[in-house]
Amino acid sequence: PTPPRTPPQPARKPQSPSKLVVTKGHLSGTTIPLGSSPVTIGRAQDSTLVLEDDFASGRHARLVPHDGQWFVEDLGSTNGTFLNRSKVTSPMPVPLGAPVRIGKTVLELHR
Repeated sequence: PTPPRTPPQPARKPQSPSKLVVTKGHLSGTTIPLGSSPVTIGRAQDSTLVLEDDFASGRHARLVPHDGQWFVEDLGSTNGTFLNRSKVTSPMPVPLGAPVRIGKTVLELHR
């Protein structure tokens, strides 16, 4: 006889990150709480995360929330934004703990 089928489990929403953590670079240890608004990153003084990094552009990149997930987007920077060593050429979803590199700075999303 065939074993009884277990009913399908409801899809659990993946845990969304609650903070952005700088893991390498000048600002290592900096934590930015994530809310519902985008996080801008670059050398411009009005960025959410201001980088003092010659390899970062004024308006380098931004992280944008969409449907419980965060996407990284390069804003036409000179040296590029990298997610897991891949160059970001269009908005890309950022998994928890995946390194996002901007110049000498590495950021990660954490719960």
